Amino acid sequence: MTFPTAKGRRWLTALGTATAVAALGACGSHHRVAAAPPTTSTVPATTTTKPRPTTTVAPPRTSPLTGLTQPDKAQLDAAAVVVKIDNVDPARPQSGVNQADVVYEELVEGGLTRLAAVFQSDYPTLVGPVRSGRLTDPPIVDDLNHPVFAYSGTNAVFLPILRSQPVTAVDDGNHAGAFWRTSLHANPHNLYSSVVGLAGLSTTHAPPPPLFSYLPAHAAFTGPGLVPAAQVGIQFPAAAVGWTWNAAAHLWLRSQNGTIDVDGAGIQLSTTNVIVQFVPYIISLRGYESGVATTIPQGELLGTGAAWYFSNGEMIKGTWSRATLTSVTSYKDAKGTPLRLNRGRTWVELAPIGVTPTVVP
Repeated sequence: MTFPTAKGRRWLTALGTATAVAALGACGSHHRVAAAPPTTSTVPATTTTKPRPTTTVAPPRTSPLTGLTQPDKAQLDAAAVVVKIDNVDPARPQSGVNQADVVYEELVEGGLTRLAAVFQSDYPTLVGPVRSGRLTDPPIVDDLNHPVFAYSGTNAVFLPILRSQPVTAVDDGNHAGAFWRTSLHANPHNLYSSVVGLAGLSTTHAPPPPLFSYLPAHAAFTGPGLVPAAQVGIQFPAAAVGWTWNAAAHLWLRSQNGTIDVDGAGIQLSTTNVIVQFVPYIISLRGYESGVATTIPQGELLGTGAAWYFSNGEMIKGTWSRATLTSVTSYKDAKGTPLRLNRGRTWVELAPIGVTPTVVP
């Protein structure tokens, strides 16, 4: 039912009067007057459109030491495990090195080198041969947020220093059950361990901070002075290291002392990035090794120096700097801009100052 408006009511009142008069007249003429329909007023409906709520999707977390996505989400928060690995010819092939996120190659006595392999995104069950620690190691391990540091003892001078670092120090003296001898190599190059087992000895179970800055996925490696680099050669006093760029695999492939460097599974050692970090070495101790007088070098990783960066078959020159043992090394290009690497594994060659790598375009 529709109710008339005020104007309609006035019209109806007048209409009623007229109708009454007409009715009186109708008595004689039989004419009938029809009532007019009432008027209505329609107000158009209004609709208010509320804005849709916006949601921000956080980018997926990536492994701190590679910048790659991690299918095992629990591993993102895993502790870093650093293992000192023998690198002389009688100790090769080694096990587990290709699974390391970061590998540091350091100068030791006799001009040879030894590896400090850092594991976080992947824990292999076999790693080695494990060898002794050196005073170059604290600067390598102290910035990894209390990692596990595994080695096979050291001399009486170094041992208390290594065990006093902000790490979970594990060696065959305080955790003999974490190591075992194998028939893979002759003694003393046959001590092995498991990164899974070593990680279980962590007292913090906290992940390390990122050590490098990374480019977005598929972005080009670039910077001032960029030049092609198909091969890189680094000559330590008694060890020749080579890296060859493989564009199909998008990896640097490693050789040592003129031969292809493979792991225990027969797979050539490789990495996404190579950093040649030029550092001064001092003599930390003079002594005897197997009855032969020797000096033990110690890499100085605090301060600043030159660095060459290799990624994607190209090279950029820049600098490195570091203020404290627990702070991360800063890597920059020649203009002082923080360097960004391609995502993946990285080898850091701690080359003595005065060594000039050979680069083949």
